[in-house]
Amino acid sequence: MCLVAVDYTMWILLAGFVVLVCAADATPVLGRTFPYFGKMYHVKGVLSLPHSEIEEAFEAWYDLEGNRSRIDYRNSTVRTFQIGNDLDFGAIYKITPVLPPSVIKCFQLKGTKEDPIEPQEAIPNAQSFEFEKMEDCKGVECEVWKKVTEVGHKRNTYRLWVTRGEEAYSPATPHRFEMEGFNTLLGSHNDKYSIEYSDFSLQTEPDVFTPPAGFTCEEFPDPPEEHQVLANPIEDYVSTNPVSHAHRLFGPFKEKFSRQYESEKEHEERENLFLHTFRFVHSNNRAGLTYSVGINHFADKTKAEMSRMTGGLLPKKEKEDAK
Repeated sequence: MCLVAVDYTMWILLAGFVVLVCAADATPVLGRTFPYFGKMYHVKGVLSLPHSEIEEAFEAWYDLEGNRSRIDYRNSTVRTFQIGNDLDFGAIYKITPVLPPSVIKCFQLKGTKEDPIEPQEAIPNAQSFEFEKMEDCKGVECEVWKKVTEVGHKRNTYRLWVTRGEEAYSPATPHRFEMEGFNTLLGSHNDKYSIEYSDFSLQTEPDVFTPPAGFTCEEFPDPPEEHQVLANPIEDYVSTNPVSHAHRLFGPFKEKFSRQYESEKEHEERENLFLHTFRFVHSNNRAGLTYSVGINHFADKTKAEMSRMTGGLLPKKEKEDAK
């Protein structure tokens, strides 16, 4: 039984008895403690976006006490550093290929007093999850933790699969995270993504958090509304906020292209199409390809609509841009 919140795992002597003391995020639920992944870890993962048929590998290092983290995408083609102790209110650095020509550049996003930079977790914070069941995951018995959120017509179900160490209250090991979205107005499941985790360790090397030397970092390119997504891509995927940065960018898109929809139902459908396009565009641009893509006037259209609008002559690159 947990007594007070001082540290995740600590044994103390109280009235002659050895007692386990654990943190608030280890509060028992149905006899189980919330999954806790430690204050420092290293993990690899693969983000799957079924709608866009994309799988994107990443590698993450997290150091809460050091106020820093690092997340690399696609075999370190793109590297991001979240350094909370840098400058006045922290900074994010992104090392990435830029076209044209093919050069490696550094971009910087400075924190502010109202929005300081903090370490970015690559695993969801499970304190608000509830234990659902035990389930086999690739040959091991996993705990499945679940959270349901609902805002407007968006009802998202999040599930996290973890295993435990042999000792009581030992940090959990993540195996899988999944989000499945249901739109109550449309009456359909219209969103889904997952992360498969591997190589989880409670150790990191200090020098991995140091951005490479030799770069003069510049501000992220326009539009400014996309800076947060460009600087910290994984945040939208491990957050359990049903309204992501991508959702909030639908407003500027509608304004830019003078969109007015006939009904609330159409608005929900178009927003969902935009969301998938937005994810595809940014994941594609982290792949280090010989071309880049962007959000254009096709972003809220179906494939059939795009084909009709272009007479079926849409070039391959533009097709990918507009998925």
